[in-house]
Amino acid sequence: YQRRVHGIEAGVFPPNGRCFRGAILPVEHLGFFHRGQRYRVPGFLATSRHEDKASTFMSRAFKANGGRDCAVPWRVQLHPRGAGDAAYACKHVNLVRHSAFADENEYLFAPYSVFTVRNVRQSSSSRTGEPHVIDIEAAIDNQCEREDLPLARWS
Repeated sequence: YQRRVHGIEAGVFPPNGRCFRGAILPVEHLGFFHRGQRYRVPGFLATSRHEDKASTFMSRAFKANGGRDCAVPWRVQLHPRGAGDAAYACKHVNLVRHSAFADENEYLFAPYSVFTVRNVRQSSSSRTGEPHVIDIEAAIDNQCEREDLPLARWS
């Protein structure tokens, strides 16, 4: 049920090369994510092409957690040239066509995918109305990245 994202098939590449993740993050892990930080995510990383869908996941997690952790929308940028040039398409993400959630349009990154933090906007309140926002960029090819990058303990 998966199709490799290669950026050539119409409708496969996310709009503007951006996908979204809505999650919670324990406050003690927020400092790990700073501009320029390169890291690997040790598990699968699920994202959506729809920001509102990611926001729904974030709100559910925040509510289920009782508001103890920070609400964080993640904006994941793929290389924009990946839309039309396979050499720049992310090699370790798949578009999941069939999901448990209708219209999710899930982009699933492989375990140990590499990301670089481009920006972190910390809010004075981590409530879902004013969450922290983390912008990251996906590496084009995990195999071209250092294997000893730090692992994100939470993402």
